[in-house]
Amino acid sequence: MSEGKPYSDPAGFHAAMIHLYRGEMQRMTVWRSRLDTTSNWAILLTTGMTTFALGTPGIPHYILLLGLALIGICILIESRRFLHLLHSKWRLYVLEANYFGGLLTPGAAAKDPEWRRHLAADLAEPRMPCTLMYAVRLRLRRNYILLVYFISAVWLAKLFIHPRSPASLAEFQARLAVGGLLPSWLVGATAAAFVLVCTWLSVTTPSEETLDFKMSHGAAATGALDELDGIGK
Repeated sequence: MSEGKPYSDPAGFHAAMIHLYRGEMQRMTVWRSRLDTTSNWAILLTTGMTTFALGTPGIPHYILLLGLALIGICILIESRRFLHLLHSKWRLYVLEANYFGGLLTPGAAAKDPEWRRHLAADLAEPRMPCTLMYAVRLRLRRNYILLVYFISAVWLAKLFIHPRSPASLAEFQARLAVGGLLPSWLVGATAAAFVLVCTWLSVTTPSEETLDFKMSHGAAATGALDELDGIGK
């Protein structure tokens, strides 16, 4: 094929589309398995830290607060992987809606006549279908909000039972302090703010199924990602 001329080999074009579809399907499968890996890390981390903290009275309570920070790191790692998963999903939706849909219904017009140009532009300069912040909110709603609640509950239980039950509310409040480094009011306010923000982000985020619907019936059907630019912002 000479430079500047359209690709005119139908058999070669179909073979290329089949390989592209298979490659994107494999890519999506790999990213999906990596999501499970990160979630398993978070669950094992939560279980291990809970057992460690509650098993020995001498273990300080702020170990569980560090667990919340590690959960936050897992969310960020998983969200980046989730973006790549969504990107592969979008390409697959474009091919299914326009290329394979046209093969199954000969003579029918493609939903997006410019789908080849849109797909080629994305292959040349990949664009993610949503923002990283929206991916964080989706993963938080999907899996991690329950882990946040669980660690928070274990942290409060640790404060209450070790080394013994507090005799008063003032004694319980005093236990929130992290040695001489952080006062009790700062620890309590920070922990409460973290849980409340996570809850708010989770509750106000549309579901992953909503995003899939927009991708399959909106951006993928038209071949353009512009329809998803504002989602999750």
